[in-house]
Amino acid sequence: MKTIAKALVSVAALVALSAHAEPYVGGSLGVTDYKGPDVGGLSTDRSSTGGKLYGGYEFTPNIAVEGGYANLGKASSAAGDVKGEGVFVDAVGKVPLTESFSALGRVGLFNGKAKSSLGNSDRSTNAKLGLGVQYDFNKQTALRGEWERYRFKAFDTKANVDMYSIGVNHRF
Repeated sequence: MKTIAKALVSVAALVALSAHAEPYVGGSLGVTDYKGPDVGGLSTDRSSTGGKLYGGYEFTPNIAVEGGYANLGKASSAAGDVKGEGVFVDAVGKVPLTESFSALGRVGLFNGKAKSSLGNSDRSTNAKLGLGVQYDFNKQTALRGEWERYRFKAFDTKANVDMYSIGVNHRF
């Protein structure tokens, strides 16, 4: 009975929160910076181009959940390239600074895949976080500038990829 009661309370809370939910979609492009050991022990080009596509629900003006796909570019060396990509789910907090300008913070999980040009690949799920700002042009369209850190544990190494991006999101 306790389990059924907890499930009913959880469903009721989700229904109450979703009554105020505003769905949105967006995309960002930017620069990625690989922070980790050199690939194959050789000097590694650590910057690339990356981007993400995402969708989310704003449950209140200050709390949202986002999920999406991120392509984190590649790190290159004479031994080959390693490309990073994956899917993520984040809790996003928004603090209004003015009527149209807000600060953003995010924390979540990233299921990333690192794939080498030699045909090897490795996948892991790790924490992800980020900070940013958002400018609302109107109630539907906003511009975002963000820094996000994606964590990889692949090929017996731990590495971070920072993405600095600018993007647009659209609320329905």
